[in-house]
Amino acid sequence: MKASAKTAKTVNPSSLIIRLPLYIVLFCSVLYIVNGLIGYRVFKAIFEDEYTNITRQFAYTALSYIDGDAIEGYASGGSTDEDWEEADRKLNVLTRTAALAYIYVIVPDEKFESRMYIYDTVHPEVINGKAYPLGQISSLKNYDAEYISRLKGVMQDGRDDTRFVYNKTGGHVTTSVPVKDSSGRGVAILSIVKPMSEVDALKAQYLRTTSIFSAILTVLFIAAYIILLHKMLTKPLYLVTRETANFASHKGELSGALKRVKGRSEIAILARAVEQMSVDMNRYISDLTQTTAEKERLSAELDVATQIQANMLPRIFPPYADHPEIELFASMEPAKEVGGDFYDFFMTDSDHFAVVVGDVSGKGVPAALFMVVAKTLLKNVGLQEKSPARIFEKVNDQLCEGNDAGLFVTCWMGILTISTGELVFANAGHTAPVIFHGGKVEYLTVKPNLMLAGMPGMRYADHCTRLMPGDRIFVYTDGVTEATNARNELYGEDRLILCMADKRSLSAKGLLEAVQDDVNRFVGDAPQFDDITMLELSLKDVAGNGAGESGKLEKRVFDATDENMGPVNDFVHSMLPGDCSVDVLNKLDVAVEEVYINIAHYAYTPGTGTVEISCLLERDAGVPRITICLKDSGKPFNPLAREDPDITLAAEDRDIGGLGIFLTKKFMDSVTYEYTDGHNILTMSKKLA
Repeated sequence: MKASAKTAKTVNPSSLIIRLPLYIVLFCSVLYIVNGLIGYRVFKAIFEDEYTNITRQFAYTALSYIDGDAIEGYASGGSTDEDWEEADRKLNVLTRTAALAYIYVIVPDEKFESRMYIYDTVHPEVINGKAYPLGQISSLKNYDAEYISRLKGVMQDGRDDTRFVYNKTGGHVTTSVPVKDSSGRGVAILSIVKPMSEVDALKAQYLRTTSIFSAILTVLFIAAYIILLHKMLTKPLYLVTRETANFASHKGELSGALKRVKGRSEIAILARAVEQMSVDMNRYISDLTQTTAEKERLSAELDVATQIQANMLPRIFPPYADHPEIELFASMEPAKEVGGDFYDFFMTDSDHFAVVVGDVSGKGVPAALFMVVAKTLLKNVGLQEKSPARIFEKVNDQLCEGNDAGLFVTCWMGILTISTGELVFANAGHTAPVIFHGGKVEYLTVKPNLMLAGMPGMRYADHCTRLMPGDRIFVYTDGVTEATNARNELYGEDRLILCMADKRSLSAKGLLEAVQDDVNRFVGDAPQFDDITMLELSLKDVAGNGAGESGKLEKRVFDATDENMGPVNDFVHSMLPGDCSVDVLNKLDVAVEEVYINIAHYAYTPGTGTVEISCLLERDAGVPRITICLKDSGKPFNPLAREDPDITLAAEDRDIGGLGIFLTKKFMDSVTYEYTDGHNILTMSKKLA
């Protein structure tokens, strides 16, 4: 009971009763001022419209007194004549009878820097001053650009113009109209100026009348409104406020005072709502206690799931002590407790290293579960297959089975041949990685295939590039480039390239941390809405490793004709060491001839194209290796896509064609094809011992 009495004392009904009328008075005062200002603007617009109509009538009356064909004669030095005198007399009469300040007719020069007066009349009782004589020149250089623009509009465009100027005496209005000759060409400007001295009197009368009536109506409205407000609002509201305070201090129990609030008004509805709230609150407290306990249990389980997911991703860097030529670092920052992004890397054999980065659609637990399945399948199949495209094809079919939730995975996978630096990769709808190569930082862009789990039976394409010692490749998910700040701006690919180019000297770990810091600075306080995953792989130049030794590289361009087959073979032979065996030489000749003749016969219209051939001779763990790359800009064609012939059949039972490229693949250690920037690029590599 003591607590109830104390709470009741804190509710001051007089405070509400006093404040509300004060607010009403303040509101009405503001409304009074605003209405007066708006009324004055309307009044001003009306009399300006009236002045415009009147002055234009005077202007066209004055225009009827003037012969437009005589203007040029007066402006070129002519003197007054009877016609001029008669027109001037009529203009003077109009000036006095219409109580105008003055009427003048001017001819501006071509640059509108000066004007010549043809006619000028002054009303001595309206304004002090003398009229300018015929031929008087006056400068326009002191006038502002708006004034000159108005003159040009009248003279050049034939527009009427009315301008109002307000000052302490009331101001004046100037209306200008074009003076035209008989051909309709503007030859001068006629302007009349009428004072608006009566404006001050009209304004004072308007403000006085408006102020008196508005003040009376405002006072009456305030008095009536305060009485009604007290009866209908403040008194019932005080009861609701006091009971609500009692409700808070007694843990949801009410005193019963709200029963006195009758009727169907909003306050009565509020009173009934407070009574119902008392019932609902006790039920809610009971439910909340149970829900909080359940939430704590789920939070603990999510913490365990977060730790499990983190433990599934490799976290030992550098990854392999017996392969110091590989420098790698990766990180994954989920947007929620668990995420759908993942990365992985593993050795498929002693000379091949696979890296994978993926992004599952959606967020939270469903995406995390799908991520576990996708990552596991990619690694299991990756340990059996050497082609990223073939790995994607198998994993895609398995993920499509039972995918009722409609989830999918964008994924990038590359397999690096450590001894040669050759990187074969495939892209399943993923963002293009960034490559550091030849002193440049750029996106490794190819046409991506469909994401995994999108549709069964999809085919994926392998692409190939070569990493030289010191080259680096940075693979990431779209959580990096699509990070959004408070202004709803994306971090974007351009910012990523600039950041990486600026931090290229850092280690793999340092570079990832620098990119994350740059993204965080850009995003600021905006919440992270997508997982952020990054992986960087560097091929280091390790002493004693044949893959890091420099080699001999030569390039030649040949016309794609059969006659150049001999020079092509001579060029390839010139790159070979002197102790190259006849068997290896013959196999190289067969492979080069097969690819070159295919280009000459099928890539172009005969005799219209060229072939760029590059040969790289290097040492692979002490053994010489030659890599031959043939590049043409002919029709896109992948000879490796053709199915190998069944050589177990008799010659007459086999389909025609396909044997040459089959032998090429058999004779070479590796053969890859890619179509990039409008070029077919076929690369062959073979050890020479």
